[in-house]
Amino acid sequence: MLKRIGESFVSKAKDKLVDCLVDYAQENVLHVNNYKLTLETLETKLNLLTSRASDVKEEIKNSEISGKKKRKREVKNWLKEIKKIEGEFRELEEEIQSQGFIGRFLGGDAAAKMNARVSELVEQSQHFGELLLDKSCNGEALLTTMLVGKTFEKNLERIWKFLRTDKVSSIGIYGMGGVGKTTLMKHLNNRLVDAKKSVFWVTVSQECSIMMLQDKIADVLKLNILDERNVDRRAARLNKEFFKRNNFVLILDDVWKKFSLEKVGDPLRVEGCTLILTTRSLEVCRQVGCEEIIEVETLNENESWNLFRGTLGRGTELIDPDVEEIAKSMAKMCDGLPLGIITMAASMRRVTCIHVWRNALRELKECSFRQDDDEEDNVFKMLKYSFDRLDQRHQHCFLYFILYPEDYETAVEEMVSEFISEELVDTKKHMKAQLDEGCAIVDRLVNVCLLERVDSDLVRMHDLLRAMALKITRGKTMALARCSLNQIPNEEEYWTKDLEKVSLMENNIVEIPAEMSPNCPKLSTLLLDGNPLNFIPESFFSQMNGLCVLDLSDTDIKELPNSLSNLEGLKALCLRGCEQLVYEPYLGKLKALKELNLSWTGITGVPQGMEKLVNLKRLLMRGTNCLKMFPRDLLPNFPYLQCLYLPFHIQIPIEEVKSLKELQMFEGPDMCDFGPFNFKSMQF
Repeated sequence: MLKRIGESFVSKAKDKLVDCLVDYAQENVLHVNNYKLTLETLETKLNLLTSRASDVKEEIKNSEISGKKKRKREVKNWLKEIKKIEGEFRELEEEIQSQGFIGRFLGGDAAAKMNARVSELVEQSQHFGELLLDKSCNGEALLTTMLVGKTFEKNLERIWKFLRTDKVSSIGIYGMGGVGKTTLMKHLNNRLVDAKKSVFWVTVSQECSIMMLQDKIADVLKLNILDERNVDRRAARLNKEFFKRNNFVLILDDVWKKFSLEKVGDPLRVEGCTLILTTRSLEVCRQVGCEEIIEVETLNENESWNLFRGTLGRGTELIDPDVEEIAKSMAKMCDGLPLGIITMAASMRRVTCIHVWRNALRELKECSFRQDDDEEDNVFKMLKYSFDRLDQRHQHCFLYFILYPEDYETAVEEMVSEFISEELVDTKKHMKAQLDEGCAIVDRLVNVCLLERVDSDLVRMHDLLRAMALKITRGKTMALARCSLNQIPNEEEYWTKDLEKVSLMENNIVEIPAEMSPNCPKLSTLLLDGNPLNFIPESFFSQMNGLCVLDLSDTDIKELPNSLSNLEGLKALCLRGCEQLVYEPYLGKLKALKELNLSWTGITGVPQGMEKLVNLKRLLMRGTNCLKMFPRDLLPNFPYLQCLYLPFHIQIPIEEVKSLKELQMFEGPDMCDFGPFNFKSMQF
């Protein structure tokens, strides 16, 4: 009896187990299908989210340029989270490619969790409100390098004492270039910020006119005076704004020449205002009428060695006494100039071999005693020696910075994009690898102290290093960016046959004279972006057959001359932000073109001959809201396309996008509108 009951129980248990396994298998098939659907949904959401992130970064970047805004912390964290989740998605994609859907499905529910996180990020972006905040009126803390030497500390305490007693209304700080005046002011700025004292920092620079200085002061005061062109009326508005403040410090860094305090709003008439300026000239301090004048002196031998050794860092242990002696000799040759010491020491980081040190000292001595250039002083020789230790690629990237305005704070992302356009990185690599290489180059230039890091996203070039770079490229570069030019430089005087790069960005040039035709056969880069330029004559490009990069971004140009069609060596044409552009000539002859940027232009149709641009790698058409249609069968003409940004309102067959085997970056219309989309075909 018990045996029959037992057999019956086992039989029923088997039947139930079989039923359970069948149900489980059916359920798994259902779950796998759901998993695929989850992945497709995840890809679609992530695609939209990264597009939204790109728009947010563009808006933030444009707003932060003024220096009056800063991104919200929650927006900053949101962008970081998107970057993180993009990396996780790539890893998931690789796992599925190696394990298959079933294998990855059985391994966990990462896709579902990721999908939920993406949904949260999408939801979060809808509640940002304003993306940026006004910067504090108290000023912002600045990145600083260490203070070295008793004199530095003494000067800082002396200035601080003047500020605390309120008995001195104007202080002049002078000393040779690279001696540490700006570093001293940065430490003072941070003390003032910590003490909740209002401080306004303005970098003046060599090319600064009175109107430019007025603009810069207005910017830090959050005052818009761009609508007024009369100097005296602008000064009156600045004065009125100053009187709305009290107990503030105005720092004017890097003043090169005398200026009238009245022309910049006469801040000293305001009770509690203290003006501090830094300059290389004692005469400027006297002419402006500074009540107290402080000289920033070079370091003594012991201080120089401490700074040199500190800059080398722990990664360069000078165990060998002979190596240490050589290092001390190199530090001594820098004549106590902090910038020279820091740059020199940075170039020797992680070098421990005595043969390398001996060779470096020998080269430095040869450089210092060379008499082939009477104008080049010892400071430039020290700095150029550090430049000469770079490989050629890093040198070219360093020199590219002089095309930007003096004291310009450059976004690393923007800089790397220019490196790619100029083909200063390895062109054989995919775009993401080029981006990584560009960032690594900038990082290297910062590490050897040839560039300064302003913050995690911005870098700048010290004006002394810029002056050295201009000497290196003399005769080959015309760098007149943001110099308040109202007309293009004279053809005979400036446009020489040996010119290779020209930057006239961010001036006030409205038109180029008719019949102007510079004879510049070697010119490879021409930057005219940021000018109110509305006319370019047919003759202008006729003798620039070597032109590779042309940037007309953010100009008022309406029509491009037909002669542009003959620039057959052109590799990058940037027209971003040309909102009034309505006519482009035939582009079919520009077979070498690899980058075409038409973002935020007013074009209604794609340029004629575009299908001939078979070497195109980057096609950027973000924000072309007037574009009526994107021709079918156009994209397959671009087999090497790696980056494609299209406006969201146009329609494009999914098959054409999927045919681009090299595509790595894509923004455009929702692909779900064109049928099922295999997420494996897209990379982010």
